[in-house]
Amino acid sequence: MKLVRQRRRVTMSAARGVRLFLVCLSAMSVLAGVAVERLNAQVLYGSVVGTVTDQSGAVVPKAHIVITNTATGVKRETVADDTGHYSIPDVPPGAYDLAVSASGFRPLTKTNLEVTVNTVTDVDAQLQVGAVSQEVTVQADVAALQTEKTDVHTELSATAVQNLPLNQYRNFQSLINLVPGATSGAQAQGFQNAIADSPERALSFNINGTNRNNNNTRVDGATDVFVWLPHHAVYIPPAETVQEVNVTTGSFDAEQGMAGGAAVTVVTKSGTNQFHGVGFLYNQDNALRARQFFESTPQKGKSILNDAGGTLGGPIRKDKLFFFFSWDGTFERDNRGLLQTVPTADIQAGDFTKTGTTIYDPSTGNSDGTGRQPFANQAAIPIDPVAAKILNSVPSPNRPGYTSNYFASATQRLNRNNFDGKIDWNRNDRHRIWGKYSAMRSLFHGVPSMGEAIGDCLCDGGLGSFHDLVNLVTVGHTLTISPSFIIDGTVGFTRMTEFGQPPDFGKNIGLEVLGIAGTNDPVDKRGSGWPYFAISGFGNLGNPENWNPAYRNDWSLTTSHNATKLHGRHEFRFGFDAVHHHLNHWQPELGAGPRGEFDFGGGATALNGGLAAPNQFNAFAQFLLGLPGELGVSSGSAVGVGKSIQFSKMTGKEWQFGWYVGDRYRITPKLTATLGLRYEYYPLMTRDRTIKFERFVLMPTRFFWVA
Repeated sequence: MKLVRQRRRVTMSAARGVRLFLVCLSAMSVLAGVAVERLNAQVLYGSVVGTVTDQSGAVVPKAHIVITNTATGVKRETVADDTGHYSIPDVPPGAYDLAVSASGFRPLTKTNLEVTVNTVTDVDAQLQVGAVSQEVTVQADVAALQTEKTDVHTELSATAVQNLPLNQYRNFQSLINLVPGATSGAQAQGFQNAIADSPERALSFNINGTNRNNNNTRVDGATDVFVWLPHHAVYIPPAETVQEVNVTTGSFDAEQGMAGGAAVTVVTKSGTNQFHGVGFLYNQDNALRARQFFESTPQKGKSILNDAGGTLGGPIRKDKLFFFFSWDGTFERDNRGLLQTVPTADIQAGDFTKTGTTIYDPSTGNSDGTGRQPFANQAAIPIDPVAAKILNSVPSPNRPGYTSNYFASATQRLNRNNFDGKIDWNRNDRHRIWGKYSAMRSLFHGVPSMGEAIGDCLCDGGLGSFHDLVNLVTVGHTLTISPSFIIDGTVGFTRMTEFGQPPDFGKNIGLEVLGIAGTNDPVDKRGSGWPYFAISGFGNLGNPENWNPAYRNDWSLTTSHNATKLHGRHEFRFGFDAVHHHLNHWQPELGAGPRGEFDFGGGATALNGGLAAPNQFNAFAQFLLGLPGELGVSSGSAVGVGKSIQFSKMTGKEWQFGWYVGDRYRITPKLTATLGLRYEYYPLMTRDRTIKFERFVLMPTRFFWVA
C-alpha cells in the first residue's frame, strides 16, 4: 500500500512538473507578445484565410470552418465573422482538408490544400443551398500568385530538395542559387573556408548584391550561424529531413529582421499517423575519375565519396504523439595533387653556376643594396647551419628541371555523421508542442605535401586532424487561447566545438631542433611545431597555416515569442525576439602564427638597380645565408619575419533584441493592406580579457630573435 502511494505521488509530481513547464513556456510567449515588437524570427508557420459566400455572392456569416492535417489528423477550427471572413493563423506546414458548414447550406470540403511556411493561403468557399446531408467535395485550387502578403520569397519543397541535383555533400543550399537575385560565393560551389573548419560544407551566397554576412538562417526556429564565420550556417540538415525551405529576399514583414540579404527558414520533417521512411546510398568512386595529370604512378589515387543514411517517422500515439529520426553518414577519401618547386641537389649545396643568376654578397655595397659585389665563388655560397638542418627534411625533386620539379599527392579523409530526432505532441486540440535535437560529429585529416618538412596541405584546408561536434536543440509550441487569440514561441540553442592540431603538434621543431630562439613556446604546446619558411618561387616549408591549431566552443541562443489577435478584418501580430552569440575559442588569427614566420624574397642577394630583378634563386640563396626579410631592396610593406601569440581565448559576447507589431488589414475580399513597425536594439559586444599580439623584429644577424 505504501509503494502504491509513493508511485502515485511521483506520478502526480511529474505531471505537475510538465504542467509547470508548459505554463512557463506559454507565459514567456504572452509576456513577450505584450512587449510589442521583435527581431529576426523567420516565420515557422503559415495561415489560411478566406471568405464564405453563397451562390449569389452574398457573404455567409458565422460559418464553421475546420482544417484537418491529412498526415496527423490534427484539427484547427474557427468561425467566420459577420462579413463571412475567416482566418486561421499559425498553421504548421503540410497538406490539409478544409471543411465549411453553415445552417441551410450543403457542407463543403476542399481537399489537398497545401499550407507552406511564411505564406498566407487564400481559400474562399462558395456554399450551395441544400440539406446538411448533401455534402460537396472539391479539389483545392493551386494559388498562381501570392496576394495576401507583400514579401518576396521563394519556396523550396521537400520534393525539390530530394529530386533536384544537389552538390556532392547533398546540401539543400545548392538550390538557393536558383532564387532570383542569388549568386554563389567567390570560390567554386560557394565553399569559402577550410573543410577542417566547416565539415558541413556550408555554402556562401549573396542576395541582391548584399554582403553574404547579412543572410540569416534558422532551422526549426534556432539560429543557425557559425559565430566566427557568420556567412556560413553551422549545421546543414540532411536533404532527406528537409520539409520546406523558405527564402525571403525582399519586402520583409515586420516580423522578419536582422537579414539585410535573405531570411532563410528551414522546417524539418515530422512524424505522421503512418510509418514512413527511406534509405539511400550515394556513391562516387575512382571508376569515372581521371588520373592526376602529373601523377608518376599508373595507379590512380583513391577518390571515393559515400553518402549513406535513412529516415524513419511515425506515430507513437495516433493523432497525438509522433516521432521522426534520421541518420546521414558521409565518408570521403579525396586524392589531391600539388605541383611545386623544391631545390635541386646543386643549389642545396650552394652551387648556382647553372642557374644563370648572379648571387650578390649582402655584406658588401651600400645599405640600400646598391654597389654590392658578387660572391667570388658562385659554386660555394655559404650555408647557415639552420638552413642546413631544414634542408635535411626537404624532399628531393621527382621531376626534371629547376621549377615545377616535385609532384606530391595524398588523400584527405572526412568521416561525418549527422543525427536528427524530432518529437511532435498534440497535447490537446488547442496546444501543440514540438522538440528537435540534431548533432553532427566529424573527423577530418589533411596530409602535408612536403612530408617531414610539412609544407602546404594536400587538402581543402586543415593540416593535421580536426574533430568537430555541432549540436542544435530547439523547442516550440503553439497555444490557441481562443479562435481569435493565438500565441507561439520557440527556444533554440546551437553550439560548435572543435579540436584541431597540426601533424607536428607537440614537437618544438623551431626551438629545439633548428635552434631558432623565440619561435616555439617552451611552455604552451599550442605554439609547437615547425615555423613557416616562405621562399619566393619555391614550395612552402614548415607549417604555413597561421590559424592552426584551433580549439572552439562557440554557441548561440535564440528565443522568439509571438501573439496573433484577430479582430474584425484585422489580424494583429506582435512579438519579441532575442539572440545571444558567444564566441569562445583559441585560435591564432593574427600575423604569422604562433610558431613564427620567415620570408625570403631574394632582395638580400640581388643588386639594387641592377639589370635583373630578384628571382627564385636569389630567394633561395638568401635562405641559405639565413637572412629572412628584405635587406636593401624594398618589398612594399613586408617585414619578412613575424610571429603572433594569443595568450588568452578569443571571446566575444553579443546580444541582439527586437520587437515588432504588425497588422494585416483585409479591406475588401480582394484588397489587403499590410502594416508594420519594428524596433531592433544591438548593444555593444563585450569581451572576456583581450587578444594578445606580440611582434618580433629580426636583426640582420641570421636566424636570431630579438624581442
